[in-house]
Amino acid sequence: MRASDKDADKRTANLALFVSLAWLFLGSLPAVADVYPVNGVWAAPHPEFPISADEACFTVKAVGVEAVARKSIAQIVIFTGEKRYTVKSNIQSSHTLQSAKLTDGGYWITELPAERRRFWFRQKVIYFLAIVDPVTLEIRDNSRRTRFVKCGPRGKLRI
Repeated sequence: MRASDKDADKRTANLALFVSLAWLFLGSLPAVADVYPVNGVWAAPHPEFPISADEACFTVKAVGVEAVARKSIAQIVIFTGEKRYTVKSNIQSSHTLQSAKLTDGGYWITELPAERRRFWFRQKVIYFLAIVDPVTLEIRDNSRRTRFVKCGPRGKLRI
């Protein structure tokens, strides 16, 4: 083996070491995660059991997720950081936010469900989240529009 071949092998080995160390370092950095544009507990009043927003939130506070099973509330959604938890007709699910893109009138949300399907694949969930006012939001997916009211402290209760 000639000296130039040894130098080339040494440079290749050094380059491979540098690339692997850079990959190890960059792979250990935390990824920048999107967060939902809203947070807190949101309730969707059941269309067959019309109640006001305050009554819907009072029902959620008094009964909890059992309000969905009793059909006095259609759906409860909890947004926290990059997670979304949903309770709908005795089914509980959680999703992790993948991206939130601001558009005219709202956000396009892309999520991955926490539970995996066949062969370890997860199907993306894409929907449009529109913030109607500070205490009302609307989620639009393929064929449905669901309005939610924010449940949380709003000051003094009306008598």
